[in-house]
Amino acid sequence: MSDSLTLSVAICTRNRHEDMRKCLISIFGQQGIAGSAIEILIIDDGDTEEAWLEEVRKEMPSNMELSYHKKKREEAGLLRSRIYATHASRSETLLFLDDDVELEPDYLAVLLETFKRYPDAVGVGGVDQSFSCSLKGRLLMLISGRSRFAPGKLSYSGFASSMNLWNRQKKIFRTEFLHGCNMCFRKSALRDVEPVEWLNGYSLGEDLYLSYLASLYGPMVINPGLKLIHHGSPASRDKEELVAYTKVINHYELLKLRTGRLTPFRYAMLLWTTLFLYAETAFKRRKEASTGYLRGIRELRSVLARSGSTGV
Repeated sequence: MSDSLTLSVAICTRNRHEDMRKCLISIFGQQGIAGSAIEILIIDDGDTEEAWLEEVRKEMPSNMELSYHKKKREEAGLLRSRIYATHASRSETLLFLDDDVELEPDYLAVLLETFKRYPDAVGVGGVDQSFSCSLKGRLLMLISGRSRFAPGKLSYSGFASSMNLWNRQKKIFRTEFLHGCNMCFRKSALRDVEPVEWLNGYSLGEDLYLSYLASLYGPMVINPGLKLIHHGSPASRDKEELVAYTKVINHYELLKLRTGRLTPFRYAMLLWTTLFLYAETAFKRRKEASTGYLRGIRELRSVLARSGSTGV
């Protein structure tokens, strides 16, 4: 295949081969991209046998190539896999896909057309068709401070739950963030991305971290015509208590990154959102999650107490 690539697709994975095979088959079956050269990179924190890769390659069309990259144990973690992909990929346009997504047959064609239509865009994202939210659920997200009325806005506490509005949109819209299960960037807009101490392992919020750094170089858009299904496989994910804890701490770090300093208003909103999540999980008797939120709240208050103010 020529080095003049149209698109690089990076799948960051860890021991979810059944999910990843479905994802790859959905890429192989893409329509409307016959003249496009596509490279697919598997960035692996787990173990994948060469025989499995060879079986998958047999189903790959001629305009695609697949490379496998096993990371060292000391380089483990989703954010580090994203960074690895930016160095290993050859195209300026880099699409990140979770290993448990399946693309609609025209996804890549629509993606490439979106970049042509918005040449200044540094990021383009699509919409998970399986993500639905009732009116009650949307109201709870608003009350808890997790969402906004505008689909492309982060909440005042830094949460991205306004995604619950994405399936209701008919036109392309500007956004402050992309969803990690499918986010495509101009690779040059990711040149400032580097590992950070608070984004380790599952790296909850790394998509918001990448989105913010990319947004410094230009606009990002969501195209509702970019459709996929995100199955949300539970395999190889962190434990519920750790996820809840990092949701508190990482959103604190993300707010500091985006705003420069955590104002009293932002701190109050983050604390309100977290208290709501704690109460919600405690009511549902999700002990691990509620324990994690409580630990996160205590840590957050401790950090702010040591700083002497909310202006850290």
